[in-house]
Amino acid sequence: MDQFTKFTQGISQNLSPFAEKVGANFTQFRQLASEKLGATAVITELPRDYIELENRFEGIRNIHLELIKYAKIFSQSDNSMDLKHFQTQLRDLTTNIGDKINTMAGTSRAMSLPSTGNDSIPTSAEPQTPYHAMSQLCIGNSEKIGLEEPLGAGLYKFGAAFDKIGDSRLRMNNDIRLNVVAALQTELSSKISIAQKLRKDVQGARLALDASKSSLKSATPAKENALRIEVEKSEDIFVTVVEDAMKQMRSVLESPDVIQSVSALASAQLEYYKEAQNILSSLIPELDEIRLTQDALYNHEADS
Repeated sequence: MDQFTKFTQGISQNLSPFAEKVGANFTQFRQLASEKLGATAVITELPRDYIELENRFEGIRNIHLELIKYAKIFSQSDNSMDLKHFQTQLRDLTTNIGDKINTMAGTSRAMSLPSTGNDSIPTSAEPQTPYHAMSQLCIGNSEKIGLEEPLGAGLYKFGAAFDKIGDSRLRMNNDIRLNVVAALQTELSSKISIAQKLRKDVQGARLALDASKSSLKSATPAKENALRIEVEKSEDIFVTVVEDAMKQMRSVLESPDVIQSVSALASAQLEYYKEAQNILSSLIPELDEIRLTQDALYNHEADS
């Protein structure tokens, strides 16, 4: 008998918090339904400071969501282009040009060409960026055309430069994912998530307070005193949760995380474009030199 009594007491203790929660939720739902239907005149207004702060907080929450979305785009390679189709087109183009050059030249050139360097660049890996795809295509076809040919030498140098730019792009992508996307997501799942929960608590406390006020308004004299005490308790809870929510929202608004994230995004892009500029600035004079050699060979063949 004692065991049965303990068992039933244990069930009662476990169910009590659940029953209280269900009862509170039902009271809030009923109050909300009454407000929607216009069946109640008791609606506690939120403090003006709270409303203004909530509007500002909503703006900062939205900027987190939008920055994460667009930073993810910045951190991805441009996959909108069909790389396989692009590979086929450029391969056909360079092969056709190579065939024409080989037919026209027939023999190796006596003219000296700029050195292509001894470092070979692997071309078997799947390209991770359009730059790597272009690099693989140009280097692969340069070897078919012949590095002793101006076109082959130029394609090789172009491919080597684009391989470096592709690597720089991957570094930028990684920096943005780590220092922008991950940082903003951490803020969103911590401080902002807590503030969102507290905002819901404010609405719940307001509905509970208004439900208590409505009950007091229609109460019989015998229940007035008890219900008045209930209203006072609900008011204290409402004031507390409003203060907690405002404190948390201010913490989000004062956080430097957004500025740090956009600064990190700008820095990552600046570094990428600086590296690309340096690579291309060195490449273009070399290509111009090769072009002059190609022009000389072409004019020599035309005059023959």
